[in-house]
Amino acid sequence: MESMTELVVARQFSAPRTAVWAAFVEPEIIAQWWGPHGWAVNEESVVFEAKVGGRHELEMVQVGNPEAKVPLKAVLTTFDEYECLVSADGPHEMTLDLVIETRIEFKEFAGQTMLTLTQGPLPYEVVDSSTKAWHSALGKLESLLAEYF
Repeated sequence: MESMTELVVARQFSAPRTAVWAAFVEPEIIAQWWGPHGWAVNEESVVFEAKVGGRHELEMVQVGNPEAKVPLKAVLTTFDEYECLVSADGPHEMTLDLVIETRIEFKEFAGQTMLTLTQGPLPYEVVDSSTKAWHSALGKLESLLAEYF
């Protein structure tokens, strides 16, 4: 069996927690930043049901190659408003037939927000590329938030 691990990405945003939270739960905002550079999300593909058991779905499409698509079809397992979101995605081909949990925690201090994202289990060989993808996506979110805060 392959060795498994998890990735952890932390990022501080110069925006209040309510704004960062909204970027993860409002489909029209999710579509503006989700995915690494070079990928886009059509707002019509975004489903976010704000409750435990609710769906968190979207489809990323590679810019310049619309045939390259990556779906997210997760179910929320924790919905603690403004504090924590946890979702489970899989098992299916895109998750390597694993159930992958993504935990996103939001902490506010002095008008800024510290976001900590933990995702796994993941095979060691995908952790580096997945970490880079999350850093890229969160960079897009930071740029979006900077337009307002």
